[in-house]
Amino acid sequence: MVSKSKDQSPQAQAQAMMELTRELAEIQTALVAAESRATTAEEREKRALADYQNLVRRSQAERLQVMKLAGVEFASVLLAPLDNLNRAASQLNDPGLNLVISQFNQTLAQVGLEEIKVLGQKFDVNTMEAVETQGGGEKVIGVVTKGYRLNGEVIAHAKVVLG
Repeated sequence: MVSKSKDQSPQAQAQAMMELTRELAEIQTALVAAESRATTAEEREKRALADYQNLVRRSQAERLQVMKLAGVEFASVLLAPLDNLNRAASQLNDPGLNLVISQFNQTLAQVGLEEIKVLGQKFDVNTMEAVETQGGGEKVIGVVTKGYRLNGEVIAHAKVVLG
């Protein structure tokens, strides 16, 4: 920097002023560049944080979806044997078998699997599939295969006879 003294000529003072102006311009340019780099770094940090938060949300959603699908698949595998047990129980009239089926149904209900009650109900395309019609009615008069919900979501439509 140029020292200030009272004995400088006007030309020397003008030159010193020009040098100070140049130094100020350099400092201002450096400040603008530093502010720009800081802004860019802040924006990158915000984007990285948003990307991370999105990744966490997606991972959680995918994990829940996998668990849900595994539950649906497991429950679906149990439905055919359960229907066969119910058919056997209706033919055998065995109180012991009926007790076991009742306990099995209670256990399934505890994990969210429930039978869709359709007999006597008006036909509902969301929970039923008509396999036969007798007359022109829209009420369920027979159940060919029971329907089931898992945690409120239909996983197997009831196959019904309408009349």
